[in-house]
Amino acid sequence: MKKKLAVLLVLCLAMILVAGCGGQQNEEQAPAEIYVFAASSLTDCLNEIITLYENEYDYQVVPVYEGSGTLKKQIAEGADCDIFISANQKHMDELEQEGAVNTETRRDLLSNSLTLIASAEKAEVITDVQSLLDDGISLVAIGEPNDVPAGQYAEELFANMDIKEDIQPKLVYAKNVRAVLEYVDGGDADAGFVYRTDAILMENGVIIGDAPAAYYTAVNYPAAIMTNAPQPKAAADFYAFLESDAAKAVFEKYGFTVL
Repeated sequence: MKKKLAVLLVLCLAMILVAGCGGQQNEEQAPAEIYVFAASSLTDCLNEIITLYENEYDYQVVPVYEGSGTLKKQIAEGADCDIFISANQKHMDELEQEGAVNTETRRDLLSNSLTLIASAEKAEVITDVQSLLDDGISLVAIGEPNDVPAGQYAEELFANMDIKEDIQPKLVYAKNVRAVLEYVDGGDADAGFVYRTDAILMENGVIIGDAPAAYYTAVNYPAAIMTNAPQPKAAADFYAFLESDAAKAVFEKYGFTVL
């Protein structure tokens, strides 16, 4: 009887050890997670690129989409981030000044255009930026300028066209460019300013046209690997994929210009 109990104890201990080793192997084999903080205007194209990447490589990409200013604050406060793709230079510059950016990896990845859109109900009376001042236009949506680059570009446009004070009472602010799109597409705002790549996703609203490029700063998207990237090797691998022909084709499909 004692021999049987001893054998059973040995078997139980062996099973526990095997299970423990197996759990350790699973942890070791779990794919590295690459945290990519990206402007919300990149949501659709970057999701498609991530799918292509994960089909070929063992890493897992975790995207975080929001206004570039919000993402910049999260990174500055210590959020885990491997790669940051901003919709303007300002927020990347601020992080670089703080030493958070691996400067050797920074480059302008894409460009875009600021575009005026209108709700289906107001499309016939909105012909250009100046027509937004007409009495029949009540609400013009833009991104919150402190956090959303598209909102900053819109305010720069208004100032340079000398209509900032006149249009101010009509402005409604959204947390990101996709929210602006929803306001206008759903008829909750008469018009709004988004990127060209977002405008083409509308279902009900109408694209009026690109804002005059001479009146606002060129919309370029700088990208970089962070100095304290949790997964620097994996981040470098995905970063290289963003510049591949496969990724370029996806960016261009969604209306971006690859730089």
